[in-house]
Amino acid sequence: MLVETALLDKVATELSLPAEDLMRKSLVAFLRERLRFYDAERLSLCQKHGVSSLSEMDQLIIQGQVEEGAVLEDFQRVDFVTHQIRMISRLLEELDGQSCDVPGEDF
Repeated sequence: MLVETALLDKVATELSLPAEDLMRKSLVAFLRERLRFYDAERLSLCQKHGVSSLSEMDQLIIQGQVEEGAVLEDFQRVDFVTHQIRMISRLLEELDGQSCDVPGEDF
């Protein structure tokens, strides 16, 4: 951990930034990248089934338009990814102080 702290301090000094600002900005950038990654995966899996959200995929099953077994793996993955998106969005709000809406998602 000492090496990472020393590197953070070195970079912060070189960029004339407080180390805390650099750390916060780095975390925000990392979380936004993860958010884009998960959102792209969610969109890809939903489009595969002609829907745009987990709730729409659930409706396909409830209405009997698809068999649960046929979409179960994708449904579970979209459920997990949707959870990750929500968690990352909350973390970004805490770090960045801004709402981080994901376009096209009604969760």
